[in-house]
Amino acid sequence: MKARLLLEHLVSTLSADMHSSCLSIPSFVIERRPEEIWRQKVFCVLSSQFNAQRAAAISDKIVRSIPFFDSPPIHKIEDECYQFLSSGSIGYRFPKMRARQISLCWFPFFQVKDEYQEYVRSFGSEDAAREHITETFPGIGYKQASMFLRNIGASKNLSVIDVHVLFYLRTCHNWEVNQLTPRRYRLAEDILREDACRYGLDLSVFDTIVWSASRALKKARAYV
Repeated sequence: MKARLLLEHLVSTLSADMHSSCLSIPSFVIERRPEEIWRQKVFCVLSSQFNAQRAAAISDKIVRSIPFFDSPPIHKIEDECYQFLSSGSIGYRFPKMRARQISLCWFPFFQVKDEYQEYVRSFGSEDAAREHITETFPGIGYKQASMFLRNIGASKNLSVIDVHVLFYLRTCHNWEVNQLTPRRYRLAEDILREDACRYGLDLSVFDTIVWSASRALKKARAYV
């Protein structure tokens, strides 16, 4: 009960601070540069089951180091990605699997790279775009696809559900899951969307607040 009250208070306070401009509302601008959209896609592949901050740094390096836009064959992309990810200086946990996934993502991305925002919007809704991305690009599930669409400015009402957001759902809504299937992901998202609406915020902004509040409370409790 105490954890719930504290977490709800943190979320309410942060939401109020957003509305009063005491805190800057996160801005996810519409990204049209193919190289930057591709970097975000590589980041989403690499961040699955891996530290996000390290994945971001590795994705920056791999996009700069490998000449993807020179149109090398897929097998060469896979080989170069594997050599890069498996090197001792990088220390990535799943080099072979992720190299394969990145190479398989490259071909469908390359077909629409110059009109990617139009491609995403052609599906008619953010949910439909996410579904298509998870089906088309290997290594990208609901969480990664939601993060990708948010980061390129193509969604406002999808949630990036990680352990911190699940902590919020468990603490404030008694919502417990053992495995986050696509159906359960959407159910969790519906709960978050209702809360976001109550606070008058886009879901992409609200789940950032939830993430920050949950992380802060868990960290504080660890030192009690």
